[in-house]
Parts: sequence; C-alpha cells; structure tokens
Amino acid sequence: MEEKKEQKKLSYEELAQQYGQLHLDYQKLVAQYKQAIAALQNKDFDYTSFFLSMLFKVMEHPEMYESEFVDWTAKHIQDALYSFDNAMMQATKQAEDETE
Repeated sequence: MEEKKEQKKLSYEELAQQYGQLHLDYQKLVAQYKQAIAALQNKDFDYTSFFLSMLFKVMEHPEMYESEFVDWTAKHIQDALYSFDNAMMQATKQAEDETE
C-alpha cells in the first residue's frame, strides 16, 4: 500500500514569496515573447520594405512596363499601405489597452 504523504501547508509569507517569484518569471516570459515578436516583425518589415521599394521603382517609370503590371503594382502599393496603417492602428490600440 502506498503511504499518503502529507503536504505541508504553506504560510501566508511562503505563498506570497512563491507568488512573487512566479510573477517575476511571468514578466520575464512576457518580455521574451515581446522580443521574439519584434524580431519576427523586423524580418517581415525588411521584406516589406524591399518589396515596396521595388513597387515604387516601377511607378517611377511606368512607361517601361505593361499597363496591367503598372495597375497591379499600384494596387499592391495601396494594399500594403492600408495593411500597414491597420497594423499600426491595432498595435496602438493594443498598447493603450495594456496600459489601462
């Protein structure tokens, strides 16, 4: 037969200390998570920046390209700018919500 081990009940001070440690660990994880997200976003931003710069180069000399390609390019510039604006608005709203 297995013996049941009695668990020692923690005092309020011990619970508070363990809670404090857990809270510190949680804050460290949140900071690491935010750093990871920022790193991923920077990678995406580099790609987006390159892609947009190429699109704008096309628009500098539209006469060198087929009109359908120029229209496609203009649409992608618009979509990218709308998408960027929406992402910035959401990030701003999220930051405001976290501070409240």
